[in-house]
Amino acid sequence: MRTLKRHFVGLTVFAALSGMGACGHEHYPLGKLAVRVIDDQNKPVRGAAADLYKLTPSGRVYWRASRTDSAGIAVLGAQNGGVIEGDYLIHVSTITWHELVPGETNDKRVTLKEGDDTVVTFRVRPRLPLRP
Repeated sequence: MRTLKRHFVGLTVFAALSGMGACGHEHYPLGKLAVRVIDDQNKPVRGAAADLYKLTPSGRVYWRASRTDSAGIAVLGAQNGGVIEGDYLIHVSTITWHELVPGETNDKRVTLKEGDDTVVTFRVRPRLPLRP
């Protein structure tokens, strides 16, 4: 009888803890968001900083950051499984020897929905040294 009580108490505690864990887990709608930086000859640019800002009714909030790899890709929110759906602004900063190509804009807006796999591309060119 004593053994039966121990098993019953053990199962009850296990069930209670399992239920608590399930209730505490929240689900956020995630999408994948990456930034691609290429030069004016379509070659990837390594080391560019990609900053992600969440757009809110009161302004923008610094949300995530990453750097481009050897393929010119920066994945935002990778360590969290993605980025929560919403409206964002992406700003890139290149190392001092690159600048945006004429006509390219920084601070690009993007709307991300659950399940999206979005890549936002920025084009840069080598910055020419200033000569007297």
